[in-house]
Amino acid sequence: MLRVLSVLILAVFASLSTSNLAAQDFTLLISSPANGAVGASIDQVAVLDNNVASDVAGWSYGVCHDISILTLTDVVDGSTTEIVKNGSAPDFNQVNVLTEGYTVGLVICFTGCATLGGGVGYELNVASYSCDNEGISTTSFCNTLGAPAVETVIVVNGSSVVPDQQSGTIEVLGVPGPSYSYSAPTESVTFDGTTGAGSFTAAISVAEIDNSAIGAPFPNPTQGFSMGLASDDSLLTPLSVTESLPFSADFAESSILAGGWTIGVVYSFTGANTLAFDSSLEVVLVDYDTVAGGLAGSVDNVVTTLSWSNGLGSPPVENVIVVAGSSIAPALEDGTITLEPFSVPAAEFNFSAPSATINYDGNTGSACFTSAFSISEVDNSALGADFPNPSQGFSMGMSNDSNLLEPTGVTATLPFDADFAEGGLFADGWTIGVVYSFTGGNTLAFDTAIDVVAVDYCTVAGALSGTSSTETTLAWSSTLGSPAVDNVVVVNGSSVEPTLNNGTLTLQPVFDIPFIRGNCNGDSGVNIADGIWILNELFLSGPSGTCFISCDANEDSKYDSADAIFIISYRLLDGPMPSAPFPECGAVAGSDCDATSYCP
Repeated sequence: MLRVLSVLILAVFASLSTSNLAAQDFTLLISSPANGAVGASIDQVAVLDNNVASDVAGWSYGVCHDISILTLTDVVDGSTTEIVKNGSAPDFNQVNVLTEGYTVGLVICFTGCATLGGGVGYELNVASYSCDNEGISTTSFCNTLGAPAVETVIVVNGSSVVPDQQSGTIEVLGVPGPSYSYSAPTESVTFDGTTGAGSFTAAISVAEIDNSAIGAPFPNPTQGFSMGLASDDSLLTPLSVTESLPFSADFAESSILAGGWTIGVVYSFTGANTLAFDSSLEVVLVDYDTVAGGLAGSVDNVVTTLSWSNGLGSPPVENVIVVAGSSIAPALEDGTITLEPFSVPAAEFNFSAPSATINYDGNTGSACFTSAFSISEVDNSALGADFPNPSQGFSMGMSNDSNLLEPTGVTATLPFDADFAEGGLFADGWTIGVVYSFTGGNTLAFDTAIDVVAVDYCTVAGALSGTSSTETTLAWSSTLGSPAVDNVVVVNGSSVEPTLNNGTLTLQPVFDIPFIRGNCNGDSGVNIADGIWILNELFLSGPSGTCFISCDANEDSKYDSADAIFIISYRLLDGPMPSAPFPECGAVAGSDCDATSYCP
C-alpha cells in the first residue's frame, strides 16, 4: 500500500507545472567527501539549501552509489525532516532502500498547514554505507531508481522545481602495511676553531607511522633492523656504533667504514624479544670526531649532512626493518650537523674592590676602617678551558681620593705566608706585589672569590662635615709607584690582566652625644654620688640614667659594680681619674648615650 501511495505522490509531483523559479534557487547536496578503510561504516547527509524565501511543500529525489565499492545499509530521517511539520513528522515520508541507492518522497502537510521556508543546511536524510572494496565512489542525485523512476524535484507553490545538485564522494582506503621512519639528528655541535678538534654523539631513532585511523594494526612488533649512514670523511670520522635497546640483542654487529658506518641487529634468534615503536625510540648511538685537518683555523660554521645510504659495506647493507620475517624499507630522514667553531679562552680573573657604607664621627669628621680586596677566576670550563688555574702571585694598584681618604696600611691576607709581599702607600692610593713561593712550593687557585689584601684607611681630618653622606670611589690603577705597578695575576709564569671592578664607599656621618665619663647620675660633676647611683641602679632597682657609656667609669666596656668602686676610689682613695672625656665634655664615636643635660 505504501509503495503504491509513494508512486502516486511522486506522480503528482511530476505532473505539477514548472514555476518561474530557477534551479539555483534550490540546491540539493551530499555532505563533504568522506574516507574510511575497508570494513568501516560511513554516514553521508542529503542537505537542502533554500536560497529564496519560497515555501517548500515537499520533495523527492534518488541517490545512487557504486555498488562495487559500497553497500547501502540504512537511511534515516535527518534533523530537519524529523520536525519539518511545525515540530512534528511530515504527513507523508517514504524512503526506499535499494541495492543501487535510495529514493525519498515527502509531503510536509497535505492541507498546506506547514512548509519549509528560506534557509540553508536543512538535513533531509542520513545514509549509512559499509566500505567493501578499495576505491572512490560518487554518491550522486539520480533519476534512475524505482519503477517508475523517482525524479529529483522540489515542490514550491504547487509547482515542481529541478534544483541544482551537488554530488558527494566516499574514498575507501586499503589497509596499509606497517611503515617506519629512520631519523638521523639535526643539531649543532662545537669544535675548537684553533685546532679543529671536536667530538659529539649522534642518536639514531626509529618510529612507526600510526595508520590505525585507516584500519591498520598499530604498533607492530619488529624483530630487528639494519642501517647504513654516510658522512663526509673530510669533516667527520665515526669512532664507534652502539645499539641502545631496552634489552641485550642476540646479534648486534657494526662496521666503521670510510665515509660512514653500518649496523645489523637481531633482537632474538628464537623470537623471545620483539620491539614495537609506538613512539620514536633511539636505537643506535654513534660517536664522531671532527677531522682536525679539515677544520683547523675555521671561524665560520660548517654544515655537513648525515645521509642514509644503501651502498655502504661489502656486500652493501640496506636500510630495512624486519616485521613478521619480512624486510620493510623505511622512510629515511637525513640529519644535518652544524659544526660551530669556538676558541678556548685563556684564564680570566677579576679584581674586586669593596662597596660599603662607612660611618664616621660627624662631630670630628674622623673614622678609620679596613677594606678587603678580592680575586676570583671566571669559570670557562664549559668552553673547554682549564678551571681553576693555579696562580703563582699577583700585583695590584688601587687609587683613592686623597682629599677624603688616606691609606695607612696594606697587608696580604693569604692562606699561607708568601715568600714576598711588599706594599707601597701613597697619598692617593696603594700598591702591593706578592710572590707566593720563589721555588713554586705554593700556588693559589681562585675557584671562588678570595680576599687577598686588607687595606687600612682613615678619613682626612677636616675633610668631612655636615649631615649628608659622601660617596667616593676606590679605582684600580696601573700608574701608582715608580716604576708603576700593574694589575696582573701570574699564571704559569705569564702575566694575565684581570677584569677590574671598582668599589664605592659611602661615608656616612654619625653624630654622638657628648658626655663626661663617670658622671652616671647626670649632675654637674663626678663624685661619690655617682658611685652610689651605680649601686642603686644595679642592685636596688634605683633609677636609670640616659647615657650608658658615662657610667663605664673604668672604660672596660662594661657597666657593673667595678665602675662604682672605681669612682669611690678616685674621689676618696686617691685612685686614678676616669679617662677621656673627662673632666670636660666630649663625644666617643659609636657610644651608647641617648642624652645628657650637662654638656653644651
